[in-house]
Amino acid sequence: MKKKTIVSLMFMLCLVAQQVAAAARFRIRVRGGGSDDVESGPLTWIIYGVVAIAILGGLYIYMTELKSLVLKIFGGLRMDDKTTLTKDQQRKMLLSSVSAAYDKVILNSLKTGMARTEREDYLKEHWDVDGHDSAINLLNDFKVACTKNFIPHIGEAFKLKEQQPIDKYLNDTFVLDKDARACAKQIENAFKMMPKLVKLGIVKDETDFVRIGADGYYVSILVYLARLCAECKYISEEEMWQYVDAADEFAHQSLTSWEDYGKSYLIGYALWLGSGIQLKMQANVVKKLIENPKSPWNSFPFAK
Repeated sequence: MKKKTIVSLMFMLCLVAQQVAAAARFRIRVRGGGSDDVESGPLTWIIYGVVAIAILGGLYIYMTELKSLVLKIFGGLRMDDKTTLTKDQQRKMLLSSVSAAYDKVILNSLKTGMARTEREDYLKEHWDVDGHDSAINLLNDFKVACTKNFIPHIGEAFKLKEQQPIDKYLNDTFVLDKDARACAKQIENAFKMMPKLVKLGIVKDETDFVRIGADGYYVSILVYLARLCAECKYISEEEMWQYVDAADEFAHQSLTSWEDYGKSYLIGYALWLGSGIQLKMQANVVKKLIENPKSPWNSFPFAK
C-alpha cells in the first residue's frame, strides 16, 4: 500500500476512535452512572484497538526513514560486503563516494540502501526528477557539464586579477553569452572561495587550483544521480552503466589519484555553490575517505 493511502486509513481510524469515545461519554451521561461499566466494556477495547493499529501503522510507514536517520547520525563509511559487482565495477561506483558518504549510503553497490521514499523525494525536491524523461534530461546535462571545463579561463582570470580586463577576456573568448555568464559566475566563486580552499588544505595556491581542476565534482554527481535514478527504476541498469562509464572516462582524463579526485570534487563544489559552511562539511567527508585506513579509497585503485 502507498504511504498516502496508509496515512489516510490511519486518519480515518483516529476519527472512528474519537467517535467511539464520544459515544461512550454520551452513553454515560444518558445512564447517569459512573464510568466503571464502560471502562472494561467493548467500547473501550475498540478504542484501544484503534489506537494500537494507528501506532503500528505509523511504525510501519516510518521504520525505513528512522533506520536511515540512525545510519546518517551514527554510520561510518558503508560498504556492501555481499555485492555481486566486480572489483572494477565497484571502483566505478566509488566515483560517487563523496556524495554517498555525505548521505551515509552504501558506496560500492548499485543499491544505495536509502529508503525508496527518501530516494524519490531527494530526486524530486533537489533535481526535479520523477520519471524516465526528467532523469535522462538531468543526466545528459551533467554529462555535458563534464565536458565544459572553465578552469583554464579561471586560470586566466587569476592572472588578470581586475574585473575590467576579466570582462574583456570573457567577451573576446566566448561566442555564446550564456557560456560567458556561466564562466563569469564560476570566476566570481573562485575568487570568493580561494582563501577558504587554501585554509582547508584543499589547494596550496592558484596554480594548484588550476592543476587539480573541478572535473571530480561533475563526475561524482553524475555517477551518484545515475545510481539513484536506476534504483528508483527511472532508468534501466544498462542506461546507468552508460553514464557511469562516461563519467569514468572523464575522471581519468585529468586526474590520477583518489586524493586529487576528492580535492577536485571540492573545487567543483566551491565553484558550483560558493558556500563556505557546506564546503567544510564536504571537506571533512573527503578527508575521511582519504585518511581513514578502512576507506575503500585505500583498498581500491583509482586507475582503471
